Amino acid sequence: MLYYAFPAATDNMRVCDKRIIVTLAGLMAILGPAAAQASISYDVDLREPASHLIRVVMTVPHARARTEIQFPAWNALYQIRDFVRDVEDLEAQCDSKPIALVPVDLYTWSIDSRACSSLSVRYSVYADEAGVFSSELIPGHAFLNLAEELFYIPGERDRQATIHFDVPAGWKVVTLIERSPGSDAYQAPSYDSLVDSPVEAGQFQIYSFTQGETRYRVAVRARAGDYSSAHLLKSIARITSAETALMRDMPCARYTFIFHFSPHGGGGGMEHACGAAISFPQQDLRTGWRGLEEMIAHEFFHLWNVKRVRPQGLDPVSYVRPTDTRDLWFSEGVTSYYADLVLVRAGLISRDDFYRRLARAIQQLQERPARHFQSVELSGIDAWLEKYSDYERPDRSISYYDKGELLGCLLDLGIRQASSGHHSLDSLMRRLDTNFAERHRDFTDQDLERMIGELAPPSNWVETFFREYVFGTTELAYNRYLSCAGLRLDRKPGTAPDWGFESERGFDGHIRVAEVKLGSSAANAGIKPGDVLTAIDGEELYALPQQVRGLKPEETVELTAARGGKPVEIVFKLGSRPVTHYAIAELRNANPGQLKIRASWLGNGRASAE
Repeated sequence: MLYYAFPAATDNMRVCDKRIIVTLAGLMAILGPAAAQASISYDVDLREPASHLIRVVMTVPHARARTEIQFPAWNALYQIRDFVRDVEDLEAQCDSKPIALVPVDLYTWSIDSRACSSLSVRYSVYADEAGVFSSELIPGHAFLNLAEELFYIPGERDRQATIHFDVPAGWKVVTLIERSPGSDAYQAPSYDSLVDSPVEAGQFQIYSFTQGETRYRVAVRARAGDYSSAHLLKSIARITSAETALMRDMPCARYTFIFHFSPHGGGGGMEHACGAAISFPQQDLRTGWRGLEEMIAHEFFHLWNVKRVRPQGLDPVSYVRPTDTRDLWFSEGVTSYYADLVLVRAGLISRDDFYRRLARAIQQLQERPARHFQSVELSGIDAWLEKYSDYERPDRSISYYDKGELLGCLLDLGIRQASSGHHSLDSLMRRLDTNFAERHRDFTDQDLERMIGELAPPSNWVETFFREYVFGTTELAYNRYLSCAGLRLDRKPGTAPDWGFESERGFDGHIRVAEVKLGSSAANAGIKPGDVLTAIDGEELYALPQQVRGLKPEETVELTAARGGKPVEIVFKLGSRPVTHYAIAELRNANPGQLKIRASWLGNGRASAE
């Protein structure tokens, strides 16, 4: 705020009173818009963890008449989840006096025709969902996805915001935004930046290391004996080194990893502008470390692909309506491809491991009949339907993760061959970073086609690739592209266990039966939709039954389920279904050109150069 002092009035000055008044009016007209853009502040109280209630006070300086406040329906995860369902005790004050909030729609409220020097909005949010896609406040711990806690003003999301946390004694707080100078509050340039910064609070371990000019922070919520901090930091450092070398860029001076190693199973990762939040089952830390490294590599590569290199359809973001997600095959699928490729280049997995992961993606796509009618572009558009269990049926949908990963691989090999090894998908990613991300521009499919055609002319193969494989449903010609690197895809008929039902994991972490096949052994044994599966053969069930390995067709299994709050034991024999097993093998008679592409592609523990 600016203060102006004027001398006491005299007879000679009175003739100027009107001029002074006019000048002040003009000055206020100039200062008015600036004053109206003063920071919105949020006070977030976490001091009642046993209640699961987060108390929030939102303060809006210089609120206009009929100011609207809105609550997000979704954020980051492409599902409308109606976060407003957890909002309680909503009330407001205008200059310290109560003011009514009038509902406009499910997510929006408005004040009346009064303008407020200070509008204060108070409310509570119930937070009791574990995992990095939700928010949780429990004794000893809180994890917040702030879009689930904070209102915003439509049309003013670019307004600066500050946030202050009140926490129980002994708690620590880590988030991705910086502290305000001389304050214990945190400051963000906009609402979008604020809610892209998850918050970890409570008791956790914190580590850090420096690589290049970037400081990495690693916050871990786990029991100290469940993991090796040295092993974790070593894995992170090798992945971040390989990916920053690949991109030749590191846009963050500080990057933060938040890990939850949960004893309750479940997992997932969420990328953010300069950080990532990752949940991984505690019981898999000893036997599934490569899975954790793959997740780290995936989320860290999102630092470029999707957080900065953005398809045009994703912007501008609306927090209350679905956005255009047709390019998720590139944003998510190509990121999955690079997650595995970086691991082999960094020496964390072998080439055979890489081939097996690629073959697994092929098998997952080929086992879904929906690939004959749902393009990978349409799969991305339909991402908003993934919250419905029946949408996941193999004859209903494909995964833009799986097919996008495969398209990334085929594009990479195609570019390498067409450019005689001078360029690759790495070249495309770097050009997207330079020409679009650094210039704050979003790309289109036409931009992708044009840039690939420039890297690997003639462009007619690129046009065909997009028409048939991205926009169409033509079967992927795996061997045509794999042969560029002296590889082949082998197929072998076999059988796999058939559970006789489909299951899904909810946001609460519970595994539920979604659909039961009529006439299956599981149906005859009495398993029902809605059953919560808790154990298999006496051991706690952490993964979906379909993901449990080592079981064979016709093997007898015992499932423990909860139905209506009571335990139920279900014993039945697994069915059998025919499958084709896929494997990628190196050609024994590969020529020097193929071997050169393979070596450049997979690298020798480092990112390949152009």
